[in-house]
Amino acid sequence: MALRVIDYPRRGKSGLRHWLPSWRLVASTLIAFVLLVTGGAWAVYASIKIPPINESVTQQHLTVVDDKGVVLGRRGPEIRQDVPLSQVPAQVQNAFLSAEDRNFWSDGAISVTGTARALLNDLGGGSTQGGSTITQQYVKNAYLTDERTLSRKVKEAVIALKISQQQPKSQILQGYLNTVYFGRGASGVEMGARAWFNKDVDQLSVGEGAVLAALVNAPSYYELAPKDPTVMAKLQARWNYVLDGLVKMGKLSQTDRAAEQFPALAAWPRPSSQTDNQDPYLVEAAIGEAEAKTGLTREQLVTGGYTINTTFDAKMQDAAAAAVQAQITSKLNPAKRSVDNYVHTAIATVVPGDGAVRVLYGGDDYAKQAFNASWQGTLSPGSSFKTFALAAYLQNGGTLNDTFNGDSPYRLPNSQQVIPNEGGTSYGQVSVQYALNQSINSVFVELSQQIGMTKVADAARAAGIPVTAAQQSLPTLPLGVVSTNPESMASAYGTFAAHGQQVDPYTVASVVQGGKTVYAHQSLAKQAFTPVVADQVTRALQGVVTNGSGGGAQLSDGRDVAGKTGTTDLPGDGTNLGSVWFVGYTPTLSTAVAVWGQTDGGVLQSINGMAGKDTVGGGAVAAPLWAAYMNKAVAGTQAQAFTFTAQNNQAVPMNPLSSSPSGTPDTTGATPGQSPTGLPSPPAPTSTYQPPVTPPTGTTGTTGATGGTGGPTSTTSGNPPSTSNLPGSPGTSTTQSRPTQPGGRPTTTGGLLPQSGG
Repeated sequence: MALRVIDYPRRGKSGLRHWLPSWRLVASTLIAFVLLVTGGAWAVYASIKIPPINESVTQQHLTVVDDKGVVLGRRGPEIRQDVPLSQVPAQVQNAFLSAEDRNFWSDGAISVTGTARALLNDLGGGSTQGGSTITQQYVKNAYLTDERTLSRKVKEAVIALKISQQQPKSQILQGYLNTVYFGRGASGVEMGARAWFNKDVDQLSVGEGAVLAALVNAPSYYELAPKDPTVMAKLQARWNYVLDGLVKMGKLSQTDRAAEQFPALAAWPRPSSQTDNQDPYLVEAAIGEAEAKTGLTREQLVTGGYTINTTFDAKMQDAAAAAVQAQITSKLNPAKRSVDNYVHTAIATVVPGDGAVRVLYGGDDYAKQAFNASWQGTLSPGSSFKTFALAAYLQNGGTLNDTFNGDSPYRLPNSQQVIPNEGGTSYGQVSVQYALNQSINSVFVELSQQIGMTKVADAARAAGIPVTAAQQSLPTLPLGVVSTNPESMASAYGTFAAHGQQVDPYTVASVVQGGKTVYAHQSLAKQAFTPVVADQVTRALQGVVTNGSGGGAQLSDGRDVAGKTGTTDLPGDGTNLGSVWFVGYTPTLSTAVAVWGQTDGGVLQSINGMAGKDTVGGGAVAAPLWAAYMNKAVAGTQAQAFTFTAQNNQAVPMNPLSSSPSGTPDTTGATPGQSPTGLPSPPAPTSTYQPPVTPPTGTTGTTGATGGTGGPTSTTSGNPPSTSNLPGSPGTSTTQSRPTQPGGRPTTTGGLLPQSGG
């Protein structure tokens, strides 16, 4: 007789009772079922592990801002940036709870009824349903996907339970707010606030927070609201639901609720502006420098949620672009004049004594030309280089009143080589000041011969302009046969504005991640020239503006300006102009402007007759452009007069050094003698360029003529020896590299400045 484990049908019973299970059997079956389900559930719970957080959640975009916090641009795979929960206003937090999970603080991690309802609806092919708690939504956003399957729903619930055991509610809410999608390409509440209201999340009102909360259940659909009345009506209905929920939760009074009106939404896509074409130039320059300064790769920067605080001024950059448009571009007519096809312009502005770069205008439109000519290219600075010859001459005992023969041409000693003045003009005996005002080539070649070209080269190097060994042996060195760019020239002239203190230019003030500063710039200055010499140079350059070739650079408010024109000739007879410059400064800003001709292939072209001008030169073209831009750059700022050396050669401070001109606080906690990165700080520079003071020979020491009128200048000889084959000279076609600056900007291959298409 076989053993019966289950007594069913029941033995010894007849009729209906034979077929009715005993209470023991029913109870045993229920217990077995519960144990089976519980065991299965436990097995499923144990088998599902918390996966690594999604890469898209850990990757945050890079934000680049100017010196006033204006966003210049963002880079990265997705528009998102985390913020701590403390940065989200309490009423904005409550708005999300009202919309998605009103019992978040008291209930568990999952909603069984809501999950079951949403699952059945999703599997039945209906529209996407809510029902998940904020914890479940966070799990879906951060750890899973949006797939509508039973397995994903089960995983979501299990992981939500486990996450709730490991993380406090506040951390879960913070994670949710930083991962939820709001449409308009924005993930996370911070970027949602910027995309929909053009402000940071900590500036949101209750009504604006309610809009963001209302967007969550259908963000892509609600994107159409500004253009579709039907969608807008649904968004407003959802917004009302959120606000009414706040009242029910006791978080908003009925009176305040009645006063709320649907807030205005920011335009989307963003309206274009003049700086839209310019900002990418600044963003890319900052990223390159941040890579060099922090050791982080570009990929790490653009996916790590970093913010680069730059030294740039967006308004000043816009002013530079507007000045170029008004002074140069609008006057070009390529269809009428072939020369107008090749005209290019670059502008750079640096803060004297600090090195902070405010403007790098190097092209009309980044989309057409990514190369930034203001700092990535090289060009001869022409007669604007004479300032360094002057500094060397003064440092070696010369004076502005010394006189030289200004006749043309100047014949080099023991040589048949001659160097003419512009137009072959002879001036007779003139003072050094007058020679500077009128940019007389013969005088500056002779005075440089007297002190030695090596000292001229040393003066340029001390100011921050590299000069090669080959270039320093050239008799035409004072006329600017070197390779440089507007940024370097603006920085070098800033040395004189800062009473002889030289600092390297920089564009990155600090790099911040998650509220922590990972890098902060520290300007290191060295005394390149004595204050007396630097101030003598400033006085002399003021004369160029008030009584010389730089008259067009005078500013409308009459504030102090010092500067020098520069014009270079292309190889040949000296009649074809290759580029024109004006480099000058006020007490607070140093700016270099260059205009030149160049083909798409990088071959320098003559700019004679550009824009229909009869006269093209540093004084006729570059100086007025400099003034047009600087008038806007200094607008609204208090005019300052140049200050000069006091007793004992101690200069009156003009621009005090600061480690963070953007105003970014240093939160690194670095101790004195230690850099913000934790590495030992470089020792303070102690070297000072001070050649032996030996009075030049051959000068009369008498006062020459002063005064004079402005006009175009030229720097290169129209007769042999030709400068076309000299390194860095106009007409060379060899690729030049951007000089490496100590502890500073990255080295990039530049070459001849390319055409901007404008």
